[in-house]
Amino acid sequence: MGNRKVAIVGGGIAGVGAAWSLDRAGYEVQLFEKASALGGNAKTFRWTVENGYAESPLLVIAWPERYYHNYHLLLDALGLGRTTLPISYFVRSPDGDFRQDGESTLDKRFVGQFKRWRRLVAFVSRVCDFFLPKDRHDSIYHFSFFNPMNVIPLYWMARLFGISKDFWHEIFVPVHCATFITTSMKRIPAVILPILESIVPLEKPCRMGTWDGPPRRVFERMTAAFAERVHTDHKITRVARENACFVLEDSKGRRYEADKVVFACDAHSVLDALESPTWLQQLLFSHSQYVDDVDPTFSKFVVHSDASIFPDAQRDEITSNFNTYVELDGKGSLECTFVLSSRYPGLNQYGVPMLVTFNSDKPIDKVQARIDLPRANHTLCLRNLLIMTAMRFLQGKNDIFYCGTFTTPEGGHDLSFMSGLVAARAIGAPYPLRANNPEALADFHQMQRMMLGRALPD
Repeated sequence: MGNRKVAIVGGGIAGVGAAWSLDRAGYEVQLFEKASALGGNAKTFRWTVENGYAESPLLVIAWPERYYHNYHLLLDALGLGRTTLPISYFVRSPDGDFRQDGESTLDKRFVGQFKRWRRLVAFVSRVCDFFLPKDRHDSIYHFSFFNPMNVIPLYWMARLFGISKDFWHEIFVPVHCATFITTSMKRIPAVILPILESIVPLEKPCRMGTWDGPPRRVFERMTAAFAERVHTDHKITRVARENACFVLEDSKGRRYEADKVVFACDAHSVLDALESPTWLQQLLFSHSQYVDDVDPTFSKFVVHSDASIFPDAQRDEITSNFNTYVELDGKGSLECTFVLSSRYPGLNQYGVPMLVTFNSDKPIDKVQARIDLPRANHTLCLRNLLIMTAMRFLQGKNDIFYCGTFTTPEGGHDLSFMSGLVAARAIGAPYPLRANNPEALADFHQMQRMMLGRALPD
């Protein structure tokens, strides 16, 4: 099978998506992941509980069902179910609490600000509607290069509409820090606001989709057909051309050969691995920006069961009714905790809090793990959008392809999965999902235009 061996570097949903699609098309894939398990940000964590263990996600917990057309088709193809998860936020600041119920202290303080926020959402939505197709379906893939909201930061628009710095820092940032996995949001382009508000509205709780079971099952079923060619604990440190093929070498000196390479890891790791990067590879990959480059808040976290980190008066309410707790210190810093055991399916039966806490200086007991996650999330800013657009000039050059967060507008799970399918399609694999779903197929075509500059024939 000449010219059919493909090495894929990175075992998140982008890399596994590319490998799954290529394997189904008859390519011989080798998948390399530096961590001990596949999954990227969607890894499954195993909690130690009385008389055994429980499994849950840690970072990728839920998704907006109305937009994830292709990911839903993937779960259907794998025979995996999904369910819905109520999403609500509890924010505590020195000025009061915010609970998305219209009755909290900060609701009353910012009643005029919320009116301005609704006007801002309506205005940006009208501008975006003007530049987008009139008959479009619900999608996060619609995009127009001519929309001025692409280059105007949302923070500037908010200030123009009279929205105060206090509202931005005490309401918007605490609610959406979990969405973007950062507190640094002043450069987020305004174009994202209509979709953002439809997914996580500031003023009311919402519902999202999630797995019916641990997310590891997705990766296990996707790689079942080539499990013997999945290599975890393999950090690829060198990729070079030798004798008309690629040679990949890992940190332990193990060598592998391939005809084509797909990079599905972070941009800096690509640059470190390439033996002879071109000037364009140097330019784009060295300037690609990740969240922890500008904001360390979410780069490390503690997995634990210590509910004493919550205020005494609201502890039972938080552990029972909220998914995310954010505490502001009044000095520009915040602590964020995902309350997984509150509403995630099947976890409350164990009777212990299951918490993931970021950026806390409190003493935390009952710790199950302390985790560093460098370069896990790409920043959503104009600079990275320009790099993403320029990536089309590198795709397929010298038989190297790219997918993952730095090739997409934002690191959502469906976006990353789709980027893997697009990389596989650029190599030669056909669209692998049910083709009679027009919304999913339209998203796939639009993702090809973003990554490749054109949609390839079906």
